[in-house]
Amino acid sequence: MTASDKALTKTLLDRAGLPVPRGAVVRTAEDAVAAARRLSGPVVTKPLDGNHGRGVSLLLTEDEQVRRGFEEARQHSRDVVVEQHFQGNDHRVLVINGEVVAVAERVPAHVVGDGIRSIEALVEEVNQDPRRGEGHENVMTRIRIDDHVLGLLAKAGWTLQSVPPLGQTVFLRDTANLSTGGTAVDRTDVIHPDNLTVARRAAKVIGLDVAGIDLISPDISRSVHETGGGIVEVNAAPGSVCTCSHRKARRAM
Repeated sequence: MTASDKALTKTLLDRAGLPVPRGAVVRTAEDAVAAARRLSGPVVTKPLDGNHGRGVSLLLTEDEQVRRGFEEARQHSRDVVVEQHFQGNDHRVLVINGEVVAVAERVPAHVVGDGIRSIEALVEEVNQDPRRGEGHENVMTRIRIDDHVLGLLAKAGWTLQSVPPLGQTVFLRDTANLSTGGTAVDRTDVIHPDNLTVARRAAKVIGLDVAGIDLISPDISRSVHETGGGIVEVNAAPGSVCTCSHRKARRAM
């Protein structure tokens, strides 16, 4: 299936004039570093055929960061994508039979400090939300502490025992996938018409009746052609977009 091949998908979208990040597919860490240098800016590393945000590293600027990102992606795929990092918010645009039926802004797993409890305790509280479960059994997924979370915290100068100040947001994942504890905000009613067109055309180019278009945009209510950003992935089997949008999606199917 075309959508499962990230490199082919991006090539087809680019040929259709749709906004996609520049990048390359590599098989060694040094080739990843060379590709990142050619892109001359923050880059993303991810598995060529990965999913659910596994093995994805964002905002890499140093050679050693790119090497680590390559190794993390390599755990999930023989081939690794190194591509331009788009600045903006992560959106999942659900297209069914050529029409956009739901749009969600996805927020990475995070906790908000209260000035009293540790990050570990805050995670435990978040996971007590009855809407969270394991995998896709509930609307949201419990946040799982693993090496990626610990590494991201360390990069920001935190540990699980750190006590964030009142109101301080501490992100626990690079990516905003719901399957790794992220949350979603309904943006269906505010998406700009140009962005609707981009999503519909992407689904048509890839040949999907049902598609989840992952669109990075600083402001989804403004044209991506004006703000910058673009399509970073096309999903042939998108999960729930968000609670409110998912109801709209079910009605459209």
